[in-house]
Parts: sequence; structure tokens; C-alpha cells
Amino acid sequence: MGWGSRKPEDRARWVLDPLVGVGPLRFGMDCDEVEAALGGPLYGGGQVSADGMSWGRYQETGLTCIYDRGMILVAVEVDALAGPLVRVGEVELIGRVPSAVRADIRELARREGTAVRVNWSGDPEIVACGVSMGTAQGWGVSAEGYLERKDAVVTSALLVGPELADDP
Repeated sequence: MGWGSRKPEDRARWVLDPLVGVGPLRFGMDCDEVEAALGGPLYGGGQVSADGMSWGRYQETGLTCIYDRGMILVAVEVDALAGPLVRVGEVELIGRVPSAVRADIRELARREGTAVRVNWSGDPEIVACGVSMGTAQGWGVSAEGYLERKDAVVTSALLVGPELADDP
């Protein structure tokens, strides 16, 4: 099923365990364990950066997994339109209106006694939980059945393990 036609009720629902893992994934898994947990291989190939970090897109699950030099999972990017719906505490992170998520994240951080800051793209992040929010263009299926751009943006997230969190 294509990302543009994936309805919220068709998406997996995962829970984030901050700095530990999300859904069936645990930071510190090797790439074979990630593939087994996701039930399928990478879509196409991955890429490697100059510093040796690599990443690969798991198209069917709407995830991009980021690995360190030893091919150990250190972060997961959850696609706004196709990734699983991820919850931390009572806050739904994925596929929502950014201002609503920002308010919920601020309240969650206040209750947890931690800080919220703004990432490089102007979206909120809770570094102590390894959560950095992002946004993506909203898309949907028109009444005629065609994929179309919506007049909205929705939230995505980068979830990191303790190796990448500035302040675990």
C-alpha cells in the first residue's frame, strides 16, 4: 500500500521507550536484528556518510534506520505519512498538526521535569528523551481517487538512542 493512501487505522501503533527503543526496535540492535524485527529488507540500498554512519529506508514500515560504523542502530526516523503512529506517554507524535504536538510535548516535559528546546528546523525536541520532531507536507487521496497535496503539514519524528542524545 502506498504512503499516500495509508489511513491511520492501517498504520501500526508503537510506543516509544525513551533512549531504549521504539516498537519492536531497540537501540543497539545490529542491522540483521532490525531487518528481522521489521519483517523485511531495506527498500533499495542504504547510504553511508563521510563519518561512517549509514542509513537505510524500510519503505513498507515508513522508517529510516540510522546505524553507526558497526551497523548498530542508533536512531529511527518515523515518516509522517507512512510510518507507525508513535506514542510517548499519552502524547501521539506522528501525523498530527505541529502546533498541537508542540503543546502536548511541552506539557509532557513539564510533568517529567525536563526541558523542551527547538531543533535546527524550528520544531520542538526533548533531548533527555531522544525525541526531535519534524514536519512534512500533508497528502491524501482526492474524491476522484488521485493523490493530492493537502493544505496542511503533519508531524514526523527522529528518535535517538543515548549515543546520539545530547543529554540522556
